[in-house]
Amino acid sequence: MGTEQMARDQFVRQLAVLVANGQAREAVELAEKLLNSGYDVQSVVENGLTKALESLDVKCNNDQFNLLEILLAGRAVMEVMDQVICPHLDKHGEHGWEACPGRKGTVVLGTILGDIHDLGKNIVAILLRMAGYKVVDLGKDVAPAVFAAEALRHDADFVGVSNLITSTMHHIKEIRPALEEAGLSHVTILAGGAAVRQANAKELNVDFVADNVFEMLGYLQILAMEE
Repeated sequence: MGTEQMARDQFVRQLAVLVANGQAREAVELAEKLLNSGYDVQSVVENGLTKALESLDVKCNNDQFNLLEILLAGRAVMEVMDQVICPHLDKHGEHGWEACPGRKGTVVLGTILGDIHDLGKNIVAILLRMAGYKVVDLGKDVAPAVFAAEALRHDADFVGVSNLITSTMHHIKEIRPALEEAGLSHVTILAGGAAVRQANAKELNVDFVADNVFEMLGYLQILAMEE
């Protein structure tokens, strides 16, 4: 690995620390510097923003929980996305993502019932929009029946469900029956988040479990090619 690449990797690790600490202005400046130096946007999101969120996920589930810390980190994530990542994607069209919401279908997105985490889901929503999907963001603590009702209302092609708390994961299994009852058996169900990474699609009664947003986008691209 070259010296320049090592320096970039060190900077992206620093970005994760800045985001986790809620240092929004510094995080925005460093993310901009990384992209301008040639560091690819996927690595910035995965190794900077996502790593920061993973460190917060751990704190959310133990005695180190601090609501203010979570809120500040969330603001830092969204400012990096809004001020750096989205403009960069829009300008360069990286990975073939065009800012044409709805061109590739509609995704009803939310965090499952009993789970109030939404930082990761918010990143997914933004990148899906940049990839050309219309996103109906239901927020957090969403019941399976609500996913189905909104999918019907918006004529959705996909339902995306996020889950970070293992104790609420069983609710994901209830989404497909709710969709089938609404006559939406054709709708594809996508799951993601720290709680579901150790499960498989069959166990959760979904079509695909993604380790990260880019894996989800890759799966959606494969589906589009098969049509």
